[in-house]
Amino acid sequence: MEHESRPMQAFSALAPVTGTLAISVPADPDYLTVVRSACAQVGAKLGWGLAEVSDLRLAVDEACGLLLRHAIAARTDEEEANLRCLFTISPSTLRATISLRAEGFAAPDTQEFGWTIVTALVDGFTWNSDGPAARVEIVKNRTAGR
Repeated sequence: MEHESRPMQAFSALAPVTGTLAISVPADPDYLTVVRSACAQVGAKLGWGLAEVSDLRLAVDEACGLLLRHAIAARTDEEEANLRCLFTISPSTLRATISLRAEGFAAPDTQEFGWTIVTALVDGFTWNSDGPAARVEIVKNRTAGR
């Protein structure tokens, strides 16, 4: 029996990467390394350079920190006490939505250092609370050709 050898297909910039990645970690700063690692992997998958990946990681880390500092986490059950991160990749944007079920919220001061860092690194940043959940959303536009 003869096997045909086929070359491996290389990643093509013509076929944009799209999809979603969802992760859930305990609402504890010790677990933010998992979120930062996921950010780096998503950025690398998009073909972003080290500077772009670093900016994304720092922005998501600061956003998570703002959320954890300004929301009183609901501790009624383990699942409710998790920080949830959803990375949505479209042909033109990367959207990171980070949410936490919480009992109380104090909206962050838009003059706070963390807020300033996040807004300087990304193309869009919003904070809102919807019922029992606080949510931050980061949008980073994908550059042409990526």
